[in-house]
Amino acid sequence: MERIELNADVSLSRLVYGMWRIGDDADTSPAHVQAKVEACLAQGITTLDQADIYGGYTAEAILGGAFRASPGLRDKLEIVTKCGIVAPAGRHAASRVKHYDTSAAHI
Repeated sequence: MERIELNADVSLSRLVYGMWRIGDDADTSPAHVQAKVEACLAQGITTLDQADIYGGYTAEAILGGAFRASPGLRDKLEIVTKCGIVAPAGRHAASRVKHYDTSAAHI
């Protein structure tokens, strides 16, 4: 897989696996998520797209479960992430409207 060199210290796989829908999968077990990540690695995809809002605010914990179950897996990956969106879902279900919160307390 071709890599994109951002600078001398950072490179990413040309293709990025998005974790947006991982919480919607019928099987979110660590073993199933690990199998998905291993399938990416087998194809040369080493970069994952993650955000706190994905999966109704569950995707980070789901991915973390796979990392806990498979020590060393995290070291094979680059994770591109972002935060700041507050949507009426998951832990922010009481929010009335989707908005951005870039305060230190939220992040």
